[in-house]
Amino acid sequence: MSQLWQDLRYAVRTLSKSPGFLLVAVLSLALGIGANSAIFAVINAVMLRTLPVANPDRLALLTDPGASGTNVETTEHGERRLLSYPEFDRLRARNSVFQGMFAAMSAPATLDVTESGATAATAGGAAKARVQLVSGEFFDVLGVGAAIGRVFTAQEDRAPGANPVAVISYGFWERTLAGDRAALGKSLRIGRGLFRVIGVAPPGFRGMLVGSDTDVWLPITMQAQALPGRDYLTPRDTLWLQVMGRLAPGISIEKARAGVNVEFQQILREWAGSGAGAAPTEKERRGMLDQKIKLQEGAKGASRLRDQFSDPLELLMAMVVLVLLVACANIANLTLARASGRQRELGVRLALGAGRGRIVRQLLTESMLVAAMGGALGLVLAFWTTDLLLALVRRGFDGVALDPARDVRVFLFTAAVSVLTGVLFGLGPALRAARLDVNRTMGANVRGSTGMRGRLQAGRALVVAQVTLSLLLCIGAALFVRSLHNLLNVNLGIDREHLLMARIDPVAAGYSQAAMPALCERIRERLKTIPGVRDSAVSNDGLFTGDEGDHISIDGGIERADDDMGSNWTLIGPGYLNTLGISLLRGRAIDEADMERGRPVCVVNQAFAKYFFGDESPIGHHVTDLYPTTVTTFEIVGVVGDVRENELRGKIRQRFYGNYAHPIGTLTAPAMVVSAVGDPVRVVETVRRALAEVDRSLPVLNIRTLNQQLDRGAITQRLTADLAACFGGLALLMAAIGLYGVMSYSMARRTSEIGIRIALGASQGSVLWMAMRETLWMVAVGVALGLGAAWWLGRVVEHQLFGLSAADPVAIGVAVAVIVCAAALAGFVPARRAARVDPMAALRSE
Repeated sequence: MSQLWQDLRYAVRTLSKSPGFLLVAVLSLALGIGANSAIFAVINAVMLRTLPVANPDRLALLTDPGASGTNVETTEHGERRLLSYPEFDRLRARNSVFQGMFAAMSAPATLDVTESGATAATAGGAAKARVQLVSGEFFDVLGVGAAIGRVFTAQEDRAPGANPVAVISYGFWERTLAGDRAALGKSLRIGRGLFRVIGVAPPGFRGMLVGSDTDVWLPITMQAQALPGRDYLTPRDTLWLQVMGRLAPGISIEKARAGVNVEFQQILREWAGSGAGAAPTEKERRGMLDQKIKLQEGAKGASRLRDQFSDPLELLMAMVVLVLLVACANIANLTLARASGRQRELGVRLALGAGRGRIVRQLLTESMLVAAMGGALGLVLAFWTTDLLLALVRRGFDGVALDPARDVRVFLFTAAVSVLTGVLFGLGPALRAARLDVNRTMGANVRGSTGMRGRLQAGRALVVAQVTLSLLLCIGAALFVRSLHNLLNVNLGIDREHLLMARIDPVAAGYSQAAMPALCERIRERLKTIPGVRDSAVSNDGLFTGDEGDHISIDGGIERADDDMGSNWTLIGPGYLNTLGISLLRGRAIDEADMERGRPVCVVNQAFAKYFFGDESPIGHHVTDLYPTTVTTFEIVGVVGDVRENELRGKIRQRFYGNYAHPIGTLTAPAMVVSAVGDPVRVVETVRRALAEVDRSLPVLNIRTLNQQLDRGAITQRLTADLAACFGGLALLMAAIGLYGVMSYSMARRTSEIGIRIALGASQGSVLWMAMRETLWMVAVGVALGLGAAWWLGRVVEHQLFGLSAADPVAIGVAVAVIVCAAALAGFVPARRAARVDPMAALRSE
């Protein structure tokens, strides 16, 4: 221990004498380690962290952890993503493999919460809170108690509407209720109900949805009061719940999976045979009975972020590892140069009896000290960088809440990376220094010191490696940037630059299904009067917010077994085609008379007409949506051009546009689409005020331009492109610094040779070309190796690209040009300095 402490003190003294080397090395490592720590912190928060609950390893999810929202479908075969409340209720009653089960709303609702009988929580009169409906077993199954008061019991969700109680999060308690212990017993107005606060959850517990802070938990049987106007508890085909269970003692997850599926199949068979909710065709009935539950580990909770960001984060992790390798090569080069200047010192130490192992240990101690300082600074940078990463993620998701920088795993990861990098850049130079020939070292002059040529060769090899890795990163960055550009500029077939969407929730305001078309028409007429608005229309879903598709029949015909009789659909009102700029090719559009009388008419796109009718006109034919509980028939009155409404990738599928006043199933949150004369952002506030004028109690869920919506949908591609470009630039800068260092050292070593060449008549141009040739040779070798590595990279990432292949000549050409130019500039400076050397001064220096 005393020797280690002695080595450490000597390393501090030695490094303090080389502040330039120390600054460059620490900053290079800080950038490399900080980038790795930041990406790992997000990976840890999204993909690795377990729930802060009792024995999380005994939890199991019956649903897809990445599923979120509400889906109305029970006839598609395969693994069930979400469950309905009747399915959960029956599984809970027949449970034989879990200690307990609970259901939780898969997408918490953002609602106004007002403290009854007290000052409003915010200046606007109500606090915005993320509210989740859960079954009574929620806290008990997770093993989470209350910090204050109590949590729900299993009996508090048995009778619908009977238990208006609430448990609030610790953060919400401090933020909104000022941490007042008297908050217990107070009532909060949520939706149309008053809920009495019975407990506060412990600090750090945010629910079972990773990345989503829940502020208030309510019993699931209070759904009608919290989310009025809807019925999520009765329909068998309303899938909206994440379901989790805690395995019973002695029950493995495989045994539980088998037991759950036996019960689930029995439930499906009972329903399929009951007639209610059964598929009308044998094919759909088989699809319903082919469903199963994929029971999987629940320790990490559920997360809508995990599926979407896992691949991009893993790719970015690979990129930052390459950046760190470039940094290590750069510092190894600096360390070799520094070691060559310390040969006489090391030779003296060896001559005085120091063992070679002692020299290696001393030099490694210095490297580890540099790595530790770089790691400490890198961790600070990681804290700041993760905020930027989360800001990018939040652009695509509402209510994202992650705290990735405060986990012990991040600190351990940073420490491990720091140790590894210290070994990587320090071991080679240390071993080389320990192999010094003492006699030759002590007898050599500074310019002719032993090991100079070996150091130069090693430095060149490291520069080649830096160029290779940097080119690989630059090609990847160019590919992802071009892919993002292609994705965001794909031809939609609609007027993307002038469209604005306002999504409203009439159900929450008390409107019945029958009253919604009239409300939407009043809003449409009001929006058309706004200065700067060209037209407006209604859609059941809006644009790029999800899609509806069902099994259909044409003219009531019998389908063939090999036919794809599916179609996407959108419910629209008058003016929709004109608002979006969709061309009418044949027949007529849906008009005001259709809306007023609720006529069952529709228009179809070209893909629909060609697929189902070929060259025959589809006008006058009938299309029937065969969703089991809402069979709906429309007469085709027109054909419109193909447009992209929900997917930027893939081919355009067949679609029909039905009359909004003749709905398919239950309408929930329609979107008012506005076409602006200029920039739609300018009319956002005017549109918001106009909606309030129609009905001040009407909730406005969001207002976005189409381009904003598209940008949110491409968030993973943007995250990858932006960070890849950043990492590529960082690696390029480090490679240029490394090349500059090697060429500076090489030219300094050859000063006398260059002086002689000039004295004998060599021109500055010939000397400059001699030096640049050495630079270009290293770059050429690195580029050749980098192109080979890029071929392998392309096979890995090609599925993530859009509109180009991994061998895209533009991306590769740009990356190669950038590398060559940067390297040439880095090599030109020392080459130009060498070409201007005074031959007399160069000869006298020897």
